[in-house]
Amino acid sequence: MLAVTKKSATQLAVENLRSYVANESVQVGDSFPTEKELCSTLGVGRGTVREAVKILIAQGFLEIKPGIGTFVKSKTPIQTDSLSTWFLTNEVELQDLTVIRSALEPLATKLAIEKCSEEQLSELKKNQANAVKAAENCDAAALAHYDEEFHRTIFLIAGNALLVEINDMITKHLSQFRKNTFKIKKNIDNFIPAHGAIIRAFEMHDVALGEKKMKQHMKKVSKDLEASKFNS
Repeated sequence: MLAVTKKSATQLAVENLRSYVANESVQVGDSFPTEKELCSTLGVGRGTVREAVKILIAQGFLEIKPGIGTFVKSKTPIQTDSLSTWFLTNEVELQDLTVIRSALEPLATKLAIEKCSEEQLSELKKNQANAVKAAENCDAAALAHYDEEFHRTIFLIAGNALLVEINDMITKHLSQFRKNTFKIKKNIDNFIPAHGAIIRAFEMHDVALGEKKMKQHMKKVSKDLEASKFNS
């Protein structure tokens, strides 16, 4: 196993640990290195090691025997939901995009609430009504469309051409993420009330509340992204 030095520590730790399990010298039933040993070998913290081990357990490589330790369960992964693999593979880019969105979305919301007309507010409400219907049908493709439309509408209402341009660039990178995230019901359940809370801030013309609710929404998106790696 090689020391982890850059990019996503968790991703690289997982790759290294999978290579370790695949080694001919390692057999099914063997005791897995302790958390302390892994931290030292990989050059990462306990949090990274714990997350990497959780992922290998979810993938079927390892198992925990309570009171005894962690052991090699299989040399090959179990048949898992492809969504988990996709989220894990794209974790770094998605988290980077979420960091950017966490800065820009509240700003766009602030500007939009200050300028929003009744007609524009109606557009947001119509979008939410359509999203609710799509959620009832668990229509991931439709939800991806309405989520993209909702956020772009806010940027358009904000009236800043550069912000709109940046959002459009980000949107291109989020296309597959949106389609996949709404295949997971929990993510749908989180998304609908989040947008509803933001719309209520628009209705109240409450800039501070709008910024707050958008920040909360972005934090939840980040948490959902993390949880989606273990969806099966």
